[in-house]
Amino acid sequence: MAAGEQLHLKLPAEADNIAVIREAVGSRAKEFGLEGSAVDDLKTVVSEACANVVLHAYPDDARPRPLEVEMSQTERAVNVVVRDQGVGIRPSSGPKPPSLRLGLQLIGAIASCFQIRSGRNRGTELVIQLAIPAEA
Repeated sequence: MAAGEQLHLKLPAEADNIAVIREAVGSRAKEFGLEGSAVDDLKTVVSEACANVVLHAYPDDARPRPLEVEMSQTERAVNVVVRDQGVGIRPSSGPKPPSLRLGLQLIGAIASCFQIRSGRNRGTELVIQLAIPAEA
């Protein structure tokens, strides 16, 4: 597979689809030449980002609930975008749910860098970059 070829998935934001996305990301990462802990780290980051969409992006009665994942490779990094069309990240007067705080902390600890783009009722996009280990 050539550098730059993408994986693009669009599924409903449901808990069962996190495993589907995780498997697809892991398979594509191996096609990119990643192995072992690099694949595991990527799958963990994507799972956390998707779980945030499932748990926080949409009101319970919202339909449809799209969850999109794009993944591409450059010479030095794997780039992942996890996108929803939910309510966006809004300031709250109370504490944030612990699951959101921990998920973003985990993503930040594993990723080379990440960026959150969000707008009220325009959804949220989490852009994640993971460096490709030199031995890959």
